[in-house]
Amino acid sequence: MTSGWINRDRELVVPLTVLDGDTASLVLECVVDTGFSGDLTLPPSVIQHLRLQRAETITVITANEASARLNAYRGAILWQGQRRAVRIIEAEGTPLIGIGLLWDNLLTAAITDNGAVTIGPLAP
Repeated sequence: MTSGWINRDRELVVPLTVLDGDTASLVLECVVDTGFSGDLTLPPSVIQHLRLQRAETITVITANEASARLNAYRGAILWQGQRRAVRIIEAEGTPLIGIGLLWDNLLTAAITDNGAVTIGPLAP
């Protein structure tokens, strides 16, 4: 189970361990974005720090319905105690966790100041 909180901007935040190609890792505070259908976004500085290799350039539709071409990377995270391969999209700003990463999980949040956020597997 992954635990987080609601921040002062009323965003659902969870810490996420992102792995590089070797043995290093970086723990980032990520915002849960249910309007994002992908796995994870990371800013260019984090992608460079982790030395991730670009896999492709993709076309995305942004929240304001504009089309944009962004770099996508193959990466890995620790998710529910296991290493998990993810597609990371390069985007400025706060790292985002999308529906792709949340799929087949249960997301709960106490919608209040500093409320608890949990993400865990769905019951069988």
